[in-house]
Amino acid sequence: MRRASVVLLAVLCCSCNSGTSTPSSPAAQVIARVGPTAITADLFNIRLQSALTGVAQAGGPTGNAAMTSQVRASVLRSLLIDTVIAQEATASGVAATASEVQAQLAADTQAAGGLSQLVSQLASLGGSLAQLRDEIRSSLNEQKLEDIFAQQRATEIEQSLAAGMGFASLASQFSDDSATSSKGGELGAVPRTQVQGDDPAYAAAVLALHAGAYTNPPVHDAQGYDIVQLQSSDATTLTLRHIIVNAPQPYTVNQRPQWFSEAIFESLAQDCAAGQIHIFVSNVGDDPCAAASPSPSPSGPGLPTPAPLPSP
Repeated sequence: MRRASVVLLAVLCCSCNSGTSTPSSPAAQVIARVGPTAITADLFNIRLQSALTGVAQAGGPTGNAAMTSQVRASVLRSLLIDTVIAQEATASGVAATASEVQAQLAADTQAAGGLSQLVSQLASLGGSLAQLRDEIRSSLNEQKLEDIFAQQRATEIEQSLAAGMGFASLASQFSDDSATSSKGGELGAVPRTQVQGDDPAYAAAVLALHAGAYTNPPVHDAQGYDIVQLQSSDATTLTLRHIIVNAPQPYTVNQRPQWFSEAIFESLAQDCAAGQIHIFVSNVGDDPCAAASPSPSPSGPGLPTPAPLPSP
């Protein structure tokens, strides 16, 4: 299982990274809808059981009605958000396929030492193979969608650079590298040998720059999309600054960039405002749409706000 159980409640309450919402059978009970997509009681119960087990293993209360109600509300909210992500991933042509889910499940099975061992591990955390497939599918959907959004964001930043906006200003506003963004993206004097030892694509792009130029298109590496500017160089060093748009591989919900979270919650708010979200069960807390008001996405002169996920 990818997440330790002690983290599970926090993930459900704050990040909501689980699966899609396809009915398990034509007769499955539908507890909610996001536009045309049904969320079933089967999927809700799979997640709820895993969440409650995680709470208990982390030392949380058991049999506490208020806590259980809070967890139920968090699970429902996770399903609503994952449905929005799945819908946009499908619209963008990047939705996780059955073969991709099966490939990851096979890798997890091998890592566990076999299917029976994997089932035992999942059961000890309140999970199951169905829960794991749900988690894998949603994780792949989010990773792929975040990558597309990151590409778009990096392209918008380069368009702003081409329009004359300052590199340092854009880095301070939009770079996901917290260690350098406050310094305008400054990396300082980097030894040539270090650059040459980096990823070959990165090294080739950076070493080909002349003073004042930046990598165009951005360099795509394991961290995401990197726009690197050469300020000056000599025989041994390159003085660089950069803007990184995170799209890490492998991806985990804990690495979700703030701008991507804001796009997701903006889409949820739009669905709520359009009356696209319907809840058919009680005892799942307050109306989820009452809390679906995201913070504004970061934007600035010349740089469009990242495109929100459209309503279904």
